[in-house]
Amino acid sequence: MDSYQTEPCNSGPHSSESLDSGESISDTAEEPPSAMQIPIANEQTSLVLDEQKLRAAVQSVLEDSSFETAMVSVAVVDDPTIHQLNRQFLQHDYPTDILSFVLDENQTHLEGELIASSDTAIQNAAEYGWSSENELLLYLIHGALHLVGFRDKNAEERAAMHEAEAAQLKKLGLELPKNRSRWQQDLATRDGVPKP
Repeated sequence: MDSYQTEPCNSGPHSSESLDSGESISDTAEEPPSAMQIPIANEQTSLVLDEQKLRAAVQSVLEDSSFETAMVSVAVVDDPTIHQLNRQFLQHDYPTDILSFVLDENQTHLEGELIASSDTAIQNAAEYGWSSENELLLYLIHGALHLVGFRDKNAEERAAMHEAEAAQLKKLGLELPKNRSRWQQDLATRDGVPKP
């Protein structure tokens, strides 16, 4: 998986320059590294990425978690690549929307990796009635929620996951898409009991 990881950028406007006359040390000091580092690798050509929005989506989930620090690398790839990774690591022989891997964690620090498919986002966006970019944001939110402990194996877990996804989308100024079918059944069912 190393080929999908990138290193954070440590360069700043004065990282290798000498001080200009009149500048103080405080004017040139780099900002301290963020507690939540989220490097992004664009390994696809189907979709123009807004890396700032992608990073904000993952950071929002991390900041709402119990982790104080995190290093989560994000790779956006095409369907053939995610299909190969899904087969290699999960023994699932099909492309998928998002893969999430916890690489290391303790009580305060998380290291993980998210790999999302732009091709799948493009395909599903039309079905659900919103942009491919928003679909991709949803995938990253979903994957980040998995990294911080959310599961989706049963109806109760899926409902909690969908509620957290909707809350994260709202924090980013987004609403659920027009077609909410993938949420409605799980949100209407808790503990296996349909609710009106």
